[in-house]
Parts: sequence; C-alpha cells; structure tokens
Amino acid sequence: VGSEMCIRDRNILVIRTVPGMAMAVCAALDALKLDEIVGSIAGDDTIMCAVRTVKDTVNVSNKLKKLIKA
Repeated sequence: VGSEMCIRDRNILVIRTVPGMAMAVCAALDALKLDEIVGSIAGDDTIMCAVRTVKDTVNVSNKLKKLIKA
C-alpha cells in the first residue's frame, strides 16, 4: 500500500513509502538481516539501501517484492 521500489544505480535500492513510514519500514528491513544490504538510511517517505553488488540489488528487490505480496 503506497510503496514502490526502484534501482537508482547499480547497487543502490530506493524504496518509497507513505509519508512518515520510512523509518518503520527501514527498521523492519534491518530486522530481516539481509546479508546483501550493507547499510540503509531513511527519511520521511524514502529509504536508500546500499547493496553489495548489482546482482544482490536485483535479488533484494525480488525478495522484498515477494514479502510485500505475502
């Protein structure tokens, strides 16, 4: 609901959320302990994740899309 993901660069994943929810979503991402994510930062409605490799970025994006659909 109200979120979207896109790959902004080779290993940067940007996630948009509804206003005011980025920090909560980012905390949930951190709790997943995905080895591919090196770090993340959240604003009000946007999260930026630094991912190890281009391949990992695609894999993380696919994993998160599956979680959202579940």
